[in-house]
This record gives sequence, C-alpha cells and structure tokens, in this order.
Amino acid sequence: MEVATKIISGQALIEVAKKEDWNQLQVILVAHCIFRFTRRYGIKGSSQELKEMAQNLISEVMDKVLLEGARTWNTEEYSTFKNFLLSVIDSHLNNSLNKSKSKEEPTIQIPDHSKEPSPEDDMKAKELRNECFNFLSQNGATDEELLIFECMADGMTKPKEIKGDLGMSETVYHNAIRRLDGRIIKLRQKISPND
Repeated sequence: MEVATKIISGQALIEVAKKEDWNQLQVILVAHCIFRFTRRYGIKGSSQELKEMAQNLISEVMDKVLLEGARTWNTEEYSTFKNFLLSVIDSHLNNSLNKSKSKEEPTIQIPDHSKEPSPEDDMKAKELRNECFNFLSQNGATDEELLIFECMADGMTKPKEIKGDLGMSETVYHNAIRRLDGRIIKLRQKISPND
C-alpha cells in the first residue's frame, strides 16, 4: 500500500531517532517549548524554570513517540524528524493545557508568576533576535531565508504555514530552508560556543 510508505512508526521511528544529532535537536526543542510557553500561553517563570518545564515536556513527548508508540510520523506532512517532533510537542502542550482548564490540577506544572517579564528581559530578547538576524544577514542569508527566520522566530514551525504566510513555492522554500539550516548551525556555535 502506498500510504504505508509515508508513515513511520514503531521500530522504524526509533531507528530514525538514533540517527539524529540530539545535541542540536535538544536545543531546538527546548527553545521551541519556551517560546510556546511564553508567547502562546503566557506562562511566566525564570529561565531555569522554563527550561525545566521544557525538558519535562520533551521527555513526555519522547515517551509517547518512542516508548509508547502513541504517535506516527507522516513524512508527507512533516518532511523532517525535527518538524514531526515540533508538531507533537505543540499538540501535546495544547492538549495538556486544555485538559488542565477543566480540572483542578493542571497536567503541566506552571509556576505562578503574576508579574510581567522585566523590561530587561524584553530588551535582551529583542537584542538576541536582532543579533541573530544581523548574523544571518552578514553571512549571506537571502531575503527568503531571512523571511523564513522571522516566521520561525515568531513561532511558526510548520512548513505549510510558513509557505502560506510568505506565499513561497515549495521549491523556493525547500532551497531556502536547506541553506538556512546550515547558517543556523553556525549561529548556534557563535551564540553558545561551549555547547
């Protein structure tokens, strides 16, 4: 059956996971979770608290994907393992927070911080985003790559969503994201030389 070749699950999914660069992927997944916590759901906390929450969420997702086999990867919908995991994280986070609205006890432990992020934190985030944008620009990123980076920085992770928002063809998007992935690796090395 043709459809079966587009779905990866069980042992095949574990084999794909073994081939991943988990140091790089972990950074992406944690950053994605923290962005979702703070921007989409308004969850506040210290950077350490948010990082711990992200790591716990990623652990839950990996259990569902690799141990329980509760998720399968449709390679037509999500072209990379990274994009597949990001979509599972979004789904799991959304489901967990929606369930917690109807129960007394939330399924994700959210630190209680009634204050807004400090102006210093907002300034640091803006400076970091600008630094990343400037680094990419100075290292030869095309307009398409920079537009994709801006979408990703704003929390868009699904290729279909980014292509639709930017009005890009599949070919233009694919070529730009491939080049951008390489530049982002260099950017991470510049920002976190010890990782």
